[in-house]
Amino acid sequence: MLMMQHIPILKKNNIRITPQRLLVYKILTDDKGHLTAEEIYEKVKPKLPAVSLATVYTVLELFKEKHLVNEIRIQFDKSCFEAKVDAHHHFFCRICKKIFDICMKPCHTLEKKEVEGHAIEKLQGYFYGLCKNCKNK
Repeated sequence: MLMMQHIPILKKNNIRITPQRLLVYKILTDDKGHLTAEEIYEKVKPKLPAVSLATVYTVLELFKEKHLVNEIRIQFDKSCFEAKVDAHHHFFCRICKKIFDICMKPCHTLEKKEVEGHAIEKLQGYFYGLCKNCKNK
């Protein structure tokens, strides 16, 4: 359970180091996917049996505030989280239910970071359809 490389990142963001925070961050950075709080909890529980789902939610909220994780609301009934916080979009396959990162060149409006006089601080585009695997079945 080597997590020493994550300590400087948490310290840099003024986050007190706890085993729960370290493990949640490790899971998010190792997985490179889009995990629900419940999926994260299921990965934390065997290593830290005393942890609760509420603790995982609290850690995720703290990480969101510190911009260490991104919350994805592509499925309306649940949130997913990822450690990739740079600007990118997501594609949700309606068949297999997988979420994929989509890299697209930003349009002129996004490069200006302004639309109709409004300042764009963050953009998260969601695309829905069939992934290439499901489309070819």
